[in-house]
Amino acid sequence: MGILNRIVQSTAPWMPKKVIGRIASVYVAGDKLEDGIDLVRKLNKKGFVGTLDLLGEEVKNRRGITKTTNSYCDLIDGIANSGVDCNISLKLTAIGLKVDESLCWDNLSVILDKAKMYNTFVRMDMEDSEVTESTIKMCKKAVNYYPNCGTVLQAYMYRTSDDIDLLKGPNTNIRLCKGAYKESKDIAIQDYNKIRENYVECAEKMIKNKVYSCFATHDTWIIERIEKLIEKNNFPKNNCEFQALSGVPIDKVLDELVSKGYTVRYYIPYGPDWYPYSIRRIRENPDIWKDTMKAFFFRSKHRK
Repeated sequence: MGILNRIVQSTAPWMPKKVIGRIASVYVAGDKLEDGIDLVRKLNKKGFVGTLDLLGEEVKNRRGITKTTNSYCDLIDGIANSGVDCNISLKLTAIGLKVDESLCWDNLSVILDKAKMYNTFVRMDMEDSEVTESTIKMCKKAVNYYPNCGTVLQAYMYRTSDDIDLLKGPNTNIRLCKGAYKESKDIAIQDYNKIRENYVECAEKMIKNKVYSCFATHDTWIIERIEKLIEKNNFPKNNCEFQALSGVPIDKVLDELVSKGYTVRYYIPYGPDWYPYSIRRIRENPDIWKDTMKAFFFRSKHRK
């Protein structure tokens, strides 16, 4: 880690909230559900689809877990009532995964029941390695209960290739990302270029397994190679999509993908808990300050 990254990582909790707010404004839609829906509506008009993520850290008390579950249900209602082209992403630790798996399932099934009403896709986000196994277990159970859902795998984890096989099935939907949590070298690849290479290898395995493949990356090197894999394997464009975090200034690349007939989905965080989310992102991935500074000067036109 470079000296600038160390400074950013160590000083993040002491940065003025106004500064963190400026960073958050690049990526976060706003405090309220309406802010997220408004941004999705703008993106839909530009040819993109969206996924809304209600920001929040791990919830440990049952009252907070119930409140979060209700908020996810409100999110699904909001998407359906607004008519925007969007699905949802959720964190299982926000609905009790670390408290009790049966409690988590009780709350997840409530959300899935709501999603069934509108046929809304539900993405279970992947968090740190402490919950990798339980997240995959919960996802497999969820897919049997409501097929229109899926999870996320992280290319820097050594286990990811095996997890692709573990999740393989008629309704498999996997979002592949590099991974942002700080993990031990025993379970996660540490070298940047090797992570990129493993991402492409995992992407190829997803394609060959014929799963619905979601490639979440801002790395143009990876995007170019995945396009070649799709062409080489005659993989249908309607069985995959590219995904990006709203605010990251790679507009031209994403516009080109849309023009080629690919689905491009923006990941859009929103909610009052933007501050702890932003602190966590900075501490887990200090390189984010580089993207943030770039975004300050080259603001994504897709958000306008």
